[in-house]
Amino acid sequence: MSTKFAAAALVLAALSFVHLFGVEKASLAIVLGVMLLKDPALTPRGQGLAKAAIITGLAYLLVVTGVFLYHMPALNSLAQKLAK
Repeated sequence: MSTKFAAAALVLAALSFVHLFGVEKASLAIVLGVMLLKDPALTPRGQGLAKAAIITGLAYLLVVTGVFLYHMPALNSLAQKLAK
């Protein structure tokens, strides 16, 4: 059963890339992956899937953070124009 949850966490992490604001999906995938790694009944395949879910979720969060920081000056400029 834990292997199925690990696979679900990996799918959730991968789906976070489909929608621009998938931060909640990536965060949930990370949380599920960490919880599953603590399960002593997890098979080696399940451990691999859980680790992949954590890595994929973290990768998404890093990409979104990088894009946000890169475009921060343009967002500030847009906010100032909208405030006028």
